[in-house]
Amino acid sequence: MLMKEYHGRSVCRVGTAVLLCLAVSLLLVGCASRKQMFDLQEDVWHVRADMDSLKSGQRALQDTLCSIQEQLRDAKAQNAYGSSALEERMSQLAARLDDIVSRMDRALAPLEEYIRRQTASDTSGKVGGMGVDVYDAAMRDLTSGNYDLAEVGFLQFLENNPKSDLADDARYGLAETYYARKRYDEAIVEYSKVVELSPQGGKAAAAMLKTGLCQQAKGSDRDARRTWQDLMKRFPTTDEARVAKQRLAEMKEKR
Repeated sequence: MLMKEYHGRSVCRVGTAVLLCLAVSLLLVGCASRKQMFDLQEDVWHVRADMDSLKSGQRALQDTLCSIQEQLRDAKAQNAYGSSALEERMSQLAARLDDIVSRMDRALAPLEEYIRRQTASDTSGKVGGMGVDVYDAAMRDLTSGNYDLAEVGFLQFLENNPKSDLADDARYGLAETYYARKRYDEAIVEYSKVVELSPQGGKAAAAMLKTGLCQQAKGSDRDARRTWQDLMKRFPTTDEARVAKQRLAEMKEKR
């Protein structure tokens, strides 16, 4: 009876560990920044090492309990002396097993706390350190030419922080990943959103210039000309307006 009880508790602990590992996997796939991934992986490694040690001790105690149970049954069957000593020994081992189970709970506690904090930050709707980390990582990927990774990072940031002060920059960065890979239609959509959502924002003029470049690359010179003329009217003193003027002059010479 005693061993059945402890066996059930052991299965429960292992089930808890499996669920936690699944939760961590989900976090690593979609929610955590690169730095947090590495930190979490290191934490998981330490927790696993502790768990392996504790499980080994638990198995040894369970084997000892089984052995003593058999001795106790034999002693009682033979009406032998010393049964009380065996029962006392079993009680001592049961107490040690309780201690190991408690230590397993404590070993899992940091991981459970991380998951709790992560869930809370994901549902808060605010831009925390993790949002900035995701944005910064995406910008580094964009600068390094890792456009696929940058796309994923910017999309993740925009999904979690649509009204952040960095949203315009993230949207523009996303468009840049498409432009660099010659996915001009998708780039035009994102550049247009930058202008639409923040007409006087710091990225609006650059987004209009790049929209025209996308249109020109697609062979739509007429659309590019209109976009650049509009840019010059709306932002006449910007560097983007000067570049647009130069592009229009080049287009005129080619006619």
